[in-house]
Amino acid sequence: LAIANKSIRIDPRSVDPKVKNFHWADMTKGLFEAYEQGATTVILPNADGFITEGPGFNIFALVNGMLWTPESGVLEGITRKTVIELAENEEIPTKVTMFGRKVLKQAEEIFITSTAGGIMPVSTLDDSPVGNGIPGPVFHLIHQKYWKAHEKNEYTESVLY
Repeated sequence: LAIANKSIRIDPRSVDPKVKNFHWADMTKGLFEAYEQGATTVILPNADGFITEGPGFNIFALVNGMLWTPESGVLEGITRKTVIELAENEEIPTKVTMFGRKVLKQAEEIFITSTAGGIMPVSTLDDSPVGNGIPGPVFHLIHQKYWKAHEKNEYTESVLY
């Protein structure tokens, strides 16, 4: 994962990120920037330098025992919402707020979430290991609770084909 240096997330006043849309010029530009840095994906800051989201995923960072996720400039995904609820249920302090690169670079753990992928660990950020370079205990706990939640009716909806 790389934090984009040149590319920024389009302003929510232009394209509302709370609505899934097909405007991906900023994400595509950011991906090319990440590829140039040797990374496979990117996280975009907004024009003020605050972390937002990546192409098709939300981000969480564990810093000093606190789980951080951006407050705005993101698609408020159902998997993101589920992770916030699970963290609160496990009494993991969670901050839904704006934060910059410095916070992200201090993270002991980083993971990303999407409906298609669930919860995925991030082992490197800008070519440096996150924590000790392997998924940490908070990731493992949330990952386990997330997949266990799929067995509960309040977290699933049957679709008849």
